[in-house]
Amino acid sequence: MLRVPIAYAKPGMVLSMPIYHPRRQDTVLLAEGITLDARSIARLAEINLRELWIRYPGVEFIGDYICPAVFEAHAALTRRIAEAFAAVSQNAPAKLEYTVYRGAVNGLMDKLVAHPRAAVFVQEMADFGDPVLRHASTVSFLSVLMGLKLDDYLISERSRLSSHIARDVASLGVGAMLHDLGMLRLPPEVVARWNGDLDERDEAWRAHVQVGYDLVKESIGPAAAAGVLHHHQKYDGTGFPMRKRLGNDQEPIAGSEIHVFARIIAMADLFDRLRNPPGAAPDAVPVPVVRVLKRLQELPYVNWIDPMVFKALLAVVPAYLPGTMVTLSSGIRAVVTEWFADDPCRPTVCSLGDPAKDFVAKDRKVEKFVLRAIPGLSIVEAEGQNVAADNFYPSIPGQFDLKLAGRLLLGMPATPLEKAG
Repeated sequence: MLRVPIAYAKPGMVLSMPIYHPRRQDTVLLAEGITLDARSIARLAEINLRELWIRYPGVEFIGDYICPAVFEAHAALTRRIAEAFAAVSQNAPAKLEYTVYRGAVNGLMDKLVAHPRAAVFVQEMADFGDPVLRHASTVSFLSVLMGLKLDDYLISERSRLSSHIARDVASLGVGAMLHDLGMLRLPPEVVARWNGDLDERDEAWRAHVQVGYDLVKESIGPAAAAGVLHHHQKYDGTGFPMRKRLGNDQEPIAGSEIHVFARIIAMADLFDRLRNPPGAAPDAVPVPVVRVLKRLQELPYVNWIDPMVFKALLAVVPAYLPGTMVTLSSGIRAVVTEWFADDPCRPTVCSLGDPAKDFVAKDRKVEKFVLRAIPGLSIVEAEGQNVAADNFYPSIPGQFDLKLAGRLLLGMPATPLEKAG
C-alpha cells in the first residue's frame, strides 16, 4: 500500500482503501479494488480529496497498519458525533444519547484491539467536510488510541476506582467526541473572532467549555463531562476554567489535579489544532505531523501537556506514517515501511522509484534503509513539504519510551534492553 497525494494519482492505479463521500460518511464513492481512470481522478480532485491509498508492488505488508474495519468503526463514531452536533445546533434542549455514543466508542475499541498493528493514527482517513466535525472526530479517535496505551497510568491516576473501571476509556471517548459541543452555542461573531486570532484570552470564547459542560453534565457521566469542562486546562496551571474556592476566590488547576481524561483530550485537541489551525482555508495543506510533534516539545507547548500523555501520543501518531512517500537526504525517494515510537524520526523505509510509473512494475527492485542504524541518513521531505529541520531524536535512551515510563511509574526497574536504548 502507498499513500499518494491526489496530484500523483494516475489512471490504472488500484485503490487499496475505499474512498468515502466527504459529507456523507456512510456513502462509498469508490470501493477498494477499483481501478482509477482519468474521470474518477478528476472527480476526486473536485471534492478536494487530499490523498488516497493505492496498491503498490514491494510494500504490500504496509497494509497491516491500515485496516478497513477500523476505518468503518471510526466513520460510525463520526456519524454519532454529527447527530449530537445536529441536535445541539437547533438551539433547543438537546437529547444526548450516552449509551449510543458509548456503543460507538466501544465498537471502535473492539476493532482496535482486534487489529493492534492498525491502532495508529491514520492522518486524514477521511475529510468529513465540516471542519468542526472533522476536528471532533480526530480528537475522539486520538483520545481513544492514547487511552488504550495508558492503561497503567489511568489506574495510577484514578486510584480510587477499581482497576477495571479506571482503565475503561469508553467515557474518555464520549467526552472527547463532545469536547467542543459548547462552540455550537456561541454567537457566530465570537467563533469568527477566535478563528481569526486564536486568542485564548477571549472570555466570550472561553465560555464554550462551561456551555458544553452544562449541555452534557446530566447525560454522559462525570468523567466524560470533566473532559468537556477541562479540556483547555494546561499542565502548568495556565489553562481554564479556574477552580472556585470558598468566598468566590479562584485558583488554577495544574498537574494531576486535572482529570486525566481532560489531559488526554487536551493533548489530542492541541495536536489537531497545530496540524489543522482553526480558521484555515478549506484547501489549506495540513502542517506535517513531524513538525507538530517537534513543536509540542518546545515552549510554550511543552509546559502545557502531561509528559506521560505526550509519550502516549508518540506511541500512536507516527512522525512518518507507514505508506507515506518521503525523500531522503541522499536524494532517494522512498516509502515508510516501519516506525518506532521510541525513535520517531528514524523509521525504516524502502526505495520507491517513480510512483507514476512503478505502480504496475511487479519486478521492481526494492532497497531497504533502516534509518536508526544509518546516522548520516535522514528524511528531508514528507507530505509534500520540506521537513529537514523538523526531525527530532531522543537525547537519552528511553526518552520517548512509554513502556519504560510505565514501568518506572509502577516502581519496576528498567530491563537491560531498555537501559541500553
